[in-house]
Amino acid sequence: MPLPIFPYMIARKSIVSGITEDELASISLFRERVEKLAASQAKYQNIPICSTSLDAESGKLIFRANTPDVDDILNIAVKFRFFYADKEPTQFEKILTQTRRRISDEWARNYMDRIANLYKVAMKQNDTSNALGHPIENRKIISLWFNSEFFHSALEKRDELRTINEVIGPQASLFQLYTAIVKCSSFIKNLYAVVHKLEAGNEYVYTPNHHFRVED
Repeated sequence: MPLPIFPYMIARKSIVSGITEDELASISLFRERVEKLAASQAKYQNIPICSTSLDAESGKLIFRANTPDVDDILNIAVKFRFFYADKEPTQFEKILTQTRRRISDEWARNYMDRIANLYKVAMKQNDTSNALGHPIENRKIISLWFNSEFFHSALEKRDELRTINEVIGPQASLFQLYTAIVKCSSFIKNLYAVVHKLEAGNEYVYTPNHHFRVED
């Protein structure tokens, strides 16, 4: 089912020139994958919340969070992986880059650059693990969970994830994975809005009617 899109997000219509059939096919598949990701995330409406406190007796930090069960996060991760894995035709940065280069409208290009930059920032964040004294970037925590637990069994990455879990706790590690996916997914959905009607016979992207300059 198509995602709801606020009118202000698609107020500006910009021409896409020279896009290929293969690129359009990848964009169509990208939209389909985003809709499936959104459907899997819709089951978990609680805003992610965590807290840390100091245990008076042991002097250790106690981490609490409303993290979904690991199997539920796996279900979301299966859908998110299509935008994360480099070899996927629907990988987020690949779709954004190949579409952006077909657009001459500076306003549309700058908006897409903004989405790309915010996605990169989200991947670099380390809020949960940093609060526990062992900062690990979101991109790293995603890679470790995906390649040692969810989709592969790389021994080196399993050892690295085990070490992290021993330091900050498996619940905090899983919570950071979940929030990393949630944050990055929001920018994937922004790109979905940009290309939501891009197809043969309608070679246009849609963006806010605002000039997102670099200093914005």
